[in-house]
Amino acid sequence: MKKIFPLLFVVLCMAMCVIPSLGMTFHATNERIGNETETPFPSIRTEEGGFNSGYLPDLGSYFEKHFAFRPQMIDTDARVQSTLFGVSDLDTVAVGGDDWLYYTATLDDFLGRNTLSRREINGIVHNLGLVQEYVESQGSQFLFTVAPNKNTLYPDSMPYYYGKAASDEHNRDLLNAALADSGVNYLDLFELFRSQDETLYFKQDSHWNNKGARMVYNAALDALKKRHDDYGSVEEKRVKDHQGDLAKMLYPASQLTEYDYQYDIGESYAYVTPTKSVEDARIVTENPSASGSLYMYRDSFGNSLLPFFASAYQSATFTKSKPINVALDNRNGMADTVIFEIVERNVSWFLESPPVIPSPKRVLNIGETVEGKAQVSGKILEANTQLIALTASVDSSLCADDAVLYMRVKTSDGKSDDYEAFAQLSDENGDNFVVYLPAADYAGRESEVDLIVGSDGGFTKVYHTSVDKIDPIK
Repeated sequence: MKKIFPLLFVVLCMAMCVIPSLGMTFHATNERIGNETETPFPSIRTEEGGFNSGYLPDLGSYFEKHFAFRPQMIDTDARVQSTLFGVSDLDTVAVGGDDWLYYTATLDDFLGRNTLSRREINGIVHNLGLVQEYVESQGSQFLFTVAPNKNTLYPDSMPYYYGKAASDEHNRDLLNAALADSGVNYLDLFELFRSQDETLYFKQDSHWNNKGARMVYNAALDALKKRHDDYGSVEEKRVKDHQGDLAKMLYPASQLTEYDYQYDIGESYAYVTPTKSVEDARIVTENPSASGSLYMYRDSFGNSLLPFFASAYQSATFTKSKPINVALDNRNGMADTVIFEIVERNVSWFLESPPVIPSPKRVLNIGETVEGKAQVSGKILEANTQLIALTASVDSSLCADDAVLYMRVKTSDGKSDDYEAFAQLSDENGDNFVVYLPAADYAGRESEVDLIVGSDGGFTKVYHTSVDKIDPIK
């Protein structure tokens, strides 16, 4: 008997080890968990017919996401970790108190880490101002809004072990302050949600609930002065049917449901595009009984907004495309209303990939100049061959917090124009900028460029250089 129990233990352990692999023949895991991407079964040969040298690593990656009973094993481990130790076994999800879950991508904002500089914040606001100017020049309205991170509004259940905030300065506060005096049509959702007595975000999801979405919809259309149904007279049903995105990531086999609110919007709108769900990257809707057109650049917070806005506009387009290419998307005519919605943790996207519109021409009177270091390069945009992206990097010592860069572009036939540039995220080379020029005027030509920095103190021409002949990308 003494020998049997150790033997049974070894057999049991071996069985537990081989079940995930052998079980793939009859119970493979084919569903994705959370935000995972699909991992196809690898081929032993490459597309060119040669041997795939990465076959074994690829096979390992496939096994990691398809072994038998994967969701159940992940779920069991997560339950043990969160229940007994109050921690998460996923680095993307934080387990808080009272069953609250948080998205860890928001930790920098929550703790005041890696905060954008005032120069970079001003660059975001500057870029939004240029977009608004362009949209309004087409006779349309523009609105910008930021969806607050959940732990910004509801921090009380955040795990204690994340410690003390690194700084009292947060991107949201700097951005709100800069937007206040900018002229950008901005809807402050931070103040709106904080003014409410009830919790309007889910416990186990990173987003607002439908009641919160309805509030945002009404506030946005009020700000745009558009007549709309506020659904105040519609019966509000509280139904326990929502499974949170964070819960699906952490507990893939046993998510709890939460209460959400349902509003009878009816059959007022229809999908024009073949739409599988509100998660789709591009969705077009129509409502013959409504008026006006909408183009909304949004993220996942726009999922619950879509039914409300689709019902309010005769034609509406909802897109998650990045970078935001306003010029290309509206090449057949600008929508009556253009809305930018983005979550707090991603506001830097407007610096990393500035929205694409033709850069506005300016007329500059430059006085005394100082030379400085800079780099300039240009290329035809792959996504929009009507425009050239001419990028520049300027010594940061020449750029005050309120600095705006212009490019004076001169061609060999004597054409000279001044363009106001978009700000880009700074790097070790200095402050970065980009202008989008009409390809018809500059493609295939050698050009000379003056970089001109403007601020409250006047203008400073920092560099004069030439740009090689720009050919379209093959």
